Amino acid sequence: MIVRRAIFEDIPAIRIAFGHLVAELEASRLVPYPTHDEGTLQDFTVHLAGRVGSDPRLLLYVALEDESRALLGFLGGEVNERVLGYPTRYGAAHWLYVAPVARKLGVGRALVRYACGDLAQLGITHVELAALTGDNQWLTRGWAPYLVHYVLPLEAVAAGAAERPPAPVLEPEPALTVPEPELEPLAAANGNGYPEPRRPRKRKPYVPTGRPRGRPRKVRPPMDAKPC
Repeated sequence: MIVRRAIFEDIPAIRIAFGHLVAELEASRLVPYPTHDEGTLQDFTVHLAGRVGSDPRLLLYVALEDESRALLGFLGGEVNERVLGYPTRYGAAHWLYVAPVARKLGVGRALVRYACGDLAQLGITHVELAALTGDNQWLTRGWAPYLVHYVLPLEAVAAGAAERPPAPVLEPEPALTVPEPELEPLAAANGNGYPEPRRPRKRKPYVPTGRPRGRPRKVRPPMDAKPC
């Protein structure tokens, strides 16, 4: 197996391998974003053709079969810079593809070892890569996830940021206890607005107890009893 930096003559073979890579990813991705078509393959080819051999930031490597020089796999990325945070320069891995007939033979590890040598000479200390939703292979390989990307159509973003209507006014909560109503005096039956007068209470009849209730009355003698 031959591992080296890619040259311009490798672009046709890398183009075919990239097409296979996209087809495999499209069959397993959970979120259909971004979409790819025939134009994507053409843009990829033009992008590499304009940078191979001229852009020192491009990192592109191929693994070839010893005798036939058939492409067994390729690794592509670049050196990126960030405005905020450290390290300011890092290696960004974009594509890694190994042909099905050459898998589990160490092709991918050989490509990565070659790229690490170049990155070390450039003073790069870290490498970053992105994975599809649900692809945990890099987590099991010891890579640490530090950032998650989310996507939403612009219409949905605008709808979520729209001003919310005021909340409806709800009825007051019922009281836990019902207060006693204040009683008002009843109106008279004749409708004059005043209450009925109280009825006089009946007194009990007097029953003598045998005791004098006062001095006895004086009895005056009759007229014919006076002397002449």
